[in-house]
Amino acid sequence: MKWKIARLAVLTVALTLFAIPGYEQPVSAGGFVPFHASFTTEFSSSAAFPLVHVTVQGEGQALHMGRTEASTTNQVVNLITGVGTATYTLTAANGNVVRVEMTLHTEFPSPTSVTFSGPYEVTGGTGRFSGASGSGTVDGIANFTSASDGVGEFTMDGTISSVGSK
Repeated sequence: MKWKIARLAVLTVALTLFAIPGYEQPVSAGGFVPFHASFTTEFSSSAAFPLVHVTVQGEGQALHMGRTEASTTNQVVNLITGVGTATYTLTAANGNVVRVEMTLHTEFPSPTSVTFSGPYEVTGGTGRFSGASGSGTVDGIANFTSASDGVGEFTMDGTISSVGSK
């Protein structure tokens, strides 16, 4: 009889938590759902040949996140190989975060613009994205408005682990 009461108490607490407005379940690495994001950005760069260090701030929309800010302070591009890496933090309006690691392949179609594309991997997050995983591709363009600063845009298409999957 005691185990039935204890089981009923645990079930009642669990159901109550899921019914509370604002309570969000963390994402686990089980099932996956589509993920799409699109951002407009501003960037600042500094060169120490052959590397260019880039800081990016942007905003846009992301599926499952809504209005989202995108930022990185560790984007590095090798001008000889054209390969770049970056860790982006995607922050939803409610403060939930998704962290993404990118490997970028860059091309310079003109002296003032850079195109980039490559794979990304979701490496975790906070709030409902705690423990998130996933992957996809990123594509974008950056246009210099001065020798070191500019504006750009990029999109991400892939998957992210779904809320509540195990």
